[in-house]
Amino acid sequence: MAPATNSPRVTVIIATYNSSKTLTLALQSLLAQDFTDFEAWVVGDACTDDSAQVVASFGDERLYWTNLPQNSGSQGGPNNEGLRRALGEYVAYLGHDDLWFPWHLSGLVAHIENSQADLVHPLSAVHKPEGLAAVVGPPGEGKNYAEHFVFPSSWLHRRDLVQECGGWRDASKLSVAVDFDLQRRICYAGKRIEYCPQLSVLKFPSPYWRIYAWQGVPPQQEYLQRMRETPQAFHQQQLLEIATLCARQSAQWYPMRRTLGDMTLRMRRKLIKLYGRDRAPLRQLLVWEFQRQRRMARKKRGLS
Repeated sequence: MAPATNSPRVTVIIATYNSSKTLTLALQSLLAQDFTDFEAWVVGDACTDDSAQVVASFGDERLYWTNLPQNSGSQGGPNNEGLRRALGEYVAYLGHDDLWFPWHLSGLVAHIENSQADLVHPLSAVHKPEGLAAVVGPPGEGKNYAEHFVFPSSWLHRRDLVQECGGWRDASKLSVAVDFDLQRRICYAGKRIEYCPQLSVLKFPSPYWRIYAWQGVPPQQEYLQRMRETPQAFHQQQLLEIATLCARQSAQWYPMRRTLGDMTLRMRRKLIKLYGRDRAPLRQLLVWEFQRQRRMARKKRGLS
């Protein structure tokens, strides 16, 4: 099915692979947005499950489905395909296992238009089975977006931005995650990335949840139900949990004994800063290290 001739303000790209249960919930959070002028391309990374039927079941003319013929192994391939098809003035990404509060798109569109930035993002609350794990927002003091990663589920950018910066790259050839690689290139290209002061993303990293091996109702179901029934009250609860987490972390400001792991990490960061991560032989070492971590992460997700 081809999109309508009238261009929407926003194209939402949802890269997915054989996770139709969480995809259903992500799409429900998308269709609950108070900003309605969007199209959404759900792009399967050679899916073999019922994801196509899930998209069709909503009967919403703003939702489109396409499936890549060959698995690319990361969100990069589906995202490039979604960008190729995008008609929106702006592009947003929604992970197939993440959720948006109803004001996510409206808040980001207003912010990017008021600021004239190239890419904007809100706060993201990161959840694991034990509860809130982290909150991701703007970079810390003295850092920029080449050093500070924010999840694509929180991005809204000008449609042409990614093409201007070289597109989503092949994850098998990188020394960092494919999304952080793109974010770093956007930053190095001198594009403006800005923080929008709102909490509107709930992130559920699949290595925490082993979502591909999950049996039964996905954990996002409970969060989505609370978000739909009492969005403002649930939002306030999330903010309180974030504040409590930050308070506990700040309580550990006092000097602590450095472990060997801490020292190794500090030395690694200094070496990258002084030498640069893209020069041989450090680049080859970092690629090898990241690809090893990537294989381990796939196992944690329940993938072979």
